[in-house]
Amino acid sequence: MRLLFDVGNTHIVVGLYENQFLSVWRIGTQSFETEDELYSHLFPLLNRINIGEKDINAVVISSVVPSVNYILSRYAKKYYNVDAVFVSGIKIKDMKLDVDYPKEVGADRVANVLALKKYYGNNAIGIDFGTAITIDVVYKGNFIGGSIIPGINTQMMSLFSKTAKLPQVELEFLNYSVGKNTIDNIQIGIIKTVVYGIQQLLKDIEKEYDTKFKIVITGGIGKSLKGVIPEFNIYDQYLTLKGLNVFYEMYERR
Repeated sequence: MRLLFDVGNTHIVVGLYENQFLSVWRIGTQSFETEDELYSHLFPLLNRINIGEKDINAVVISSVVPSVNYILSRYAKKYYNVDAVFVSGIKIKDMKLDVDYPKEVGADRVANVLALKKYYGNNAIGIDFGTAITIDVVYKGNFIGGSIIPGINTQMMSLFSKTAKLPQVELEFLNYSVGKNTIDNIQIGIIKTVVYGIQQLLKDIEKEYDTKFKIVITGGIGKSLKGVIPEFNIYDQYLTLKGLNVFYEMYERR
């Protein structure tokens, strides 16, 4: 049984996997400072579904927060007596990272493109709505690059932190484009411009490569945006976790 960690800047998504995803949880990235504190978070969740320490035989991690990596390594060794496996682009097989600096590709993006290729084919684009929005392009079976955009919540928090009178608003994709109040103005100004900007970028990519790509959205906010434009038709909640599994199975074959 595998314990999978997708470590983001704000949250860690933890998945328990054995032939299928048995449970998935979300905890705060800054909610623990030691391996024992992490254990105190996860023990009740695992215990609730009758999973003990001896049931876990692998811990697989993609992390964009280096300060957490040592804690996770200690956690894996202390409580499960396994060496944590960290996703890295320099360790992958069957896919070329066709970018200027392959070593700089984030582990979450490596996991995403591995899952894209396995589950959605050799020509696919993943859009991960997190603290940052990452767009990853798989073309002819290889990762050829993409783009990074400030996340929707990141943009909202930046606006609220620098303005005294603007309210915080909920994420909602409105079906009109001229706001009549401050909240509507913010939702249109941030959410719709992000979505339509990505839509145009996708069209540009398909035109540039003369290819029709399978487009997949993921990330917490991604679920709220499914279907708002035709390109956002496929939402895969577990895309990154699936990529961790692909990487681990690749790692095992080495």
